[in-house]
Amino acid sequence: MKNLYKLNPKSYKEGYDLMKMLSEDAQRKIPDEIWQFLEAHMDLNHKITTEDIEKNNLLEDTNLLLAIIYKSYLASEEEKRIINAKEASIKIKKEEIAYKKYNPNDIFKNRKKS
Repeated sequence: MKNLYKLNPKSYKEGYDLMKMLSEDAQRKIPDEIWQFLEAHMDLNHKITTEDIEKNNLLEDTNLLLAIIYKSYLASEEEKRIINAKEASIKIKKEEIAYKKYNPNDIFKNRKKS
């Protein structure tokens, strides 16, 4: 997973603005350190509009940030189990694809003899 500290500063601003739209109860579930980190690293000049939100014209890093925060602080235990199961399934599929592409048993099959 992409390092949370290496996201686009614009995504921190988008995430911050969207998280501010949450209920006060949900906002309190997110630790102060997260809020402070976002405030310290966000691009203050970046603005998102209602249209951006409605059309989901958000940065990919914003979606990643929100997914991490949701899973870490807002999701129920059942939701966390479902998310973890989906992540494990995706990981297995990626490993299968990589194995087929770089199968160690076939590595020398297409090698030209000199």
